Amino acid sequence: MEEQTQPTRTPKPKKKKWRWLKWLLALIVIGLAAGGGYEYYQIHQTASKVFSNSAKVNKKLREGKPITIMTLGIDSGALGRKNWGAGNTDSIEVITVNPKKKTVRMTAISRDIPIKVKVDGGYTYVKLNAAYSLGGVKETKKQLEDLLGIKIDYYASVNMGVLEKVVNAVGGVTANNSFAFTYEGHHFKKGKQHLNGSQALKYSRMRYDDPRGDYGRQYRQQQVLEAVINKFKKNGSITVANKLLQAAGDGVRTNLPVKAVATLYTKYSPALGNVKIDHLQGISATIDGTSFQAVTPTELNRVSKAIRKSIGEKPKHVTNTETRLYDYAVQNGYDGINNLEFTLPNGAEYNTVVSN
Repeated sequence: MEEQTQPTRTPKPKKKKWRWLKWLLALIVIGLAAGGGYEYYQIHQTASKVFSNSAKVNKKLREGKPITIMTLGIDSGALGRKNWGAGNTDSIEVITVNPKKKTVRMTAISRDIPIKVKVDGGYTYVKLNAAYSLGGVKETKKQLEDLLGIKIDYYASVNMGVLEKVVNAVGGVTANNSFAFTYEGHHFKKGKQHLNGSQALKYSRMRYDDPRGDYGRQYRQQQVLEAVINKFKKNGSITVANKLLQAAGDGVRTNLPVKAVATLYTKYSPALGNVKIDHLQGISATIDGTSFQAVTPTELNRVSKAIRKSIGEKPKHVTNTETRLYDYAVQNGYDGINNLEFTLPNGAEYNTVVSN
């Protein structure tokens, strides 16, 4: 596992959020038939509830080339809503799978990055997590591709109500906790410990007592998912695969084709043996009294380079809306330490439509 950069500042959280369930896709999609491969047809009916029945298995999948998946944790489930188009994304992840290198790379992207979105009558500046409510998966995909200078092949939207069932489906997970804390009535000791679904949810939610703030919670979420993947890789079976898909049920939507189940197993599941995690590190910023996470051009290009390298692509220098916004704010006094005011160009205000 790669070491995580220790952030020095994070914005003060306003409310609890569940941010890690999007990583479920790496488990369901890639390791779907790890217990039997050729017997995948036994779970085809269950899989069809999650995968797309209309999408075709394209040349990239057939030839086992590296793929990039955008996963979104949607707060509709947490709020008890059934509408997949409602609400913002609680979490955003870019997952790359390289069958040749046999690696999976999971990169968490802060939902609080400022972005510019075209809307009726002009454009507006909002947080990255609002792209989903403004334009759904299509707008979020567009924003991520522009932000990171990458091409996204597939997506998955994950409802927030499936965590406990997923962890329980593999018999619980073992996590190595870096410091002791108590959250929602459960004490998590320092060091290795076994977690059931309910405990894993609590373990992945806490952030107020974490010195790394939201990034610390993000790391624990990735830690739990890696444990789920490793356990499934080691002990996976058709029975467990069915349990995982049943747990996902109405909680996951993806445009990966259901007909690709066998291909995903034979060509992509070996990559589960080498999982690497990373995150896009932001710094504190304030726009009209609202906390954001600004990203330096240096950090943005580091992550872009790492993602592109993971799928065998050459790096390219990223210059986009985010880098221009950052440069403009710096020119107007923003430094992320003494001056957190992140000034927007042309007198624009947060979440307010600017006419073209």
